[in-house]
Amino acid sequence: MGDLNIVDKTVNILKKYPLCDRCLGRLFGYLGKGMSNLERGKILKSVTILEVHRRLKEKELDIETARTILLNAQRGEVLKVLGLEDIENESRQCFICRNRIEELIDSHSQKVAFIIQNLNASSFLVGVSSAQEYVSREEIIAREFNLIYRENLKRELKREIGKKVASLINVQPNFDEPEVIAIIDLSTGNIEVNYPSLILYGYYWKYGRMISQNIWYTKEGRKKYSLSIEEAIKYVGHLINASNYSIHIAGREDVDVRVLGSGRPLAIEFKVLGKGISIEFIERELNSVTPWLKFGIKMKVNRGFIIRLKEGVGVSRKIYRAIVFTSEDVTPEKLGKIEETFRDSVIEQRTPTRVLKRRKERARRRKVLKVKTAFLAPRLFEALIECEGGLYIKELISGDNGKTKPSFSEILGCDAKCVMLDVLYVHEQI
Repeated sequence: MGDLNIVDKTVNILKKYPLCDRCLGRLFGYLGKGMSNLERGKILKSVTILEVHRRLKEKELDIETARTILLNAQRGEVLKVLGLEDIENESRQCFICRNRIEELIDSHSQKVAFIIQNLNASSFLVGVSSAQEYVSREEIIAREFNLIYRENLKRELKREIGKKVASLINVQPNFDEPEVIAIIDLSTGNIEVNYPSLILYGYYWKYGRMISQNIWYTKEGRKKYSLSIEEAIKYVGHLINASNYSIHIAGREDVDVRVLGSGRPLAIEFKVLGKGISIEFIERELNSVTPWLKFGIKMKVNRGFIIRLKEGVGVSRKIYRAIVFTSEDVTPEKLGKIEETFRDSVIEQRTPTRVLKRRKERARRRKVLKVKTAFLAPRLFEALIECEGGLYIKELISGDNGKTKPSFSEILGCDAKCVMLDVLYVHEQI
């Protein structure tokens, strides 16, 4: 029936299904701007009455079918006007909502408005659950008549209830960062109050070594490392009554690597069950866990920020400080060669041997922008390495048996090993 015009399609629908004004209008909800589905349905029914009358006069429609269409349109009062007998005493129930949709909008708007007002919330969002009973009946009609411009019932309920709540208490919906989310269960009438995730952007510093980002457990169930970034966040999550938490970090460093200087960017996401939690409180409690970790929380962010944070890892710029031990004596001349070789150089690197257990073998190219060295002892020197994000620094130094080219070992002509590594600066493209 995809080739029928809107009037013909509406007539055919009403031949079979009784529908209220709003449910009929919603079946064509994406046609005609500036009107509600309630208004759209009334217009469609008015046009249907005219069309039924015309077809009766032209004898294109029998009386019984005309009567069915008008009764399904819930316009029984028109039957007598058109000279048709009304043989039913009661109006037919809407096939989709059972004539309940206006009641659902009105009653739930009152409930939500009461809740939002009592919470003193400055913004809100409405959600709807357990609507399958209504949606499944709506989909029956949509499939049968190929209704490609219909609006979903849940979408309309959320919009209309939100508009009515706003008019009742003068608090506006916020689709990006609502303070409160009211979830309406249509099957029970209950309303669950949720608070959206609290997502915070900031930095962390690691002043000690053997500190992991996440909690690691051995096969025996013991903690592999005594301290982690995650443990500090988990502790604060418990304090603020969060039901869950997530950590989104711009890149990774090994557990034996300190993070100094500018710190490493991260986003902390708490699924919070309450309100009124300040950034200052969270930052203070994070920093109370241990002197070996420091956190700086800058601001609240939305979920799109997390995506940008992760996407920026590959194009970020980092500065490392490495202490390098060599198997043979090195001279200032050899260190000068290191600086010259790795100025604006492209590194071909395959997945390091040490991480192959958890990462797939693949090749990558990363750029080293600059290396600055300082002689410490005949077999010991310091290197400041400025490079693109995603470069494995330990393998840049050792060469990893030829998996990284060029490497410090290759240029020096002897084995070189990173014995200490610190992150000094992380610049992210956010």
